[in-house]
Amino acid sequence: MTPRVSILIPTYNYAHYLGEAITSALNQTFQDFELIIVDDQSTDNTDEVVQAYLTDSRISYYKNRENLGLARNFNESLKYARGEYIKYLLADDLLHPALLEKFVPIMDANPNISLITSQREMFGAKNRTNALPFFHLQNGKTVITESIRKNGNWIGEPTTVMFRKSDLSVGAFNPEYTCLVDWEMWLRLLTIGDCYIVPETLSYFRVHDKQASNLILADYKYTFEDYRFYKDIQTRNVYNIDLNKVGIDELVRKRAVFCAKAMYKLLPYIHHKKQRDIIAQAFRIARREKVLLTPILKFIQR
Repeated sequence: MTPRVSILIPTYNYAHYLGEAITSALNQTFQDFELIIVDDQSTDNTDEVVQAYLTDSRISYYKNRENLGLARNFNESLKYARGEYIKYLLADDLLHPALLEKFVPIMDANPNISLITSQREMFGAKNRTNALPFFHLQNGKTVITESIRKNGNWIGEPTTVMFRKSDLSVGAFNPEYTCLVDWEMWLRLLTIGDCYIVPETLSYFRVHDKQASNLILADYKYTFEDYRFYKDIQTRNVYNIDLNKVGIDELVRKRAVFCAKAMYKLLPYIHHKKQRDIIAQAFRIARREKVLLTPILKFIQR
């Protein structure tokens, strides 16, 4: 029998947390699901952890022949899914026991919904519950507009969101993105349907020390990816929204200024190739958007 929900756990070197994630899936009060674990060539004891759970017939375990990276492993996991609904669970996160019990009936009753999410709680190095701007049923285009206008993925991480397998007509996760790969996917899904936001905390997103200290920004991946994401919206209007309503020109300009700031910050290290490459990329963006001197002028005007 085909399961209603496919819970997908793409993992890479998260053996230390993986057992907790698996247990949170198995403890769902709604039990009509399959659990698919896809290991992206981990070098820790992931295999040992998973083997302890394979007596449960609902669990399938696959190991990639080569390391695919984040987005491609998300997509690899999708290939094995048989369920009507797709529910990701990142290997270091947790699901509330009632998540599927809450999500599935809402999706069943509202075929126009392409994506359902909820409040989520951060735990670990940081502890807080994310505040959301909307609750209950919302128009997809409205959510796209407000998400872009308010500069961030308040929709949630993969552990928080569930969507229909049939809506993958919009395409899978885009491997050109890393930091924004989930948000970009959610926005595409919302071009073909509406969004439902459950006003309860139903998932738990683990924050590690390196995330809390923003080390992910040290190599400026996010700075450039963020600019590219908004520039793509400005030039191609990929989500078919009112660009004036979101103020896209100013959003792009702000991100170009961030790139210019990165350039000036790294100038003392220009003799290092990695920093020199970042400086060159930041310079091209700042020149294109005519903000090369903006950080200096702001500093002078303090």
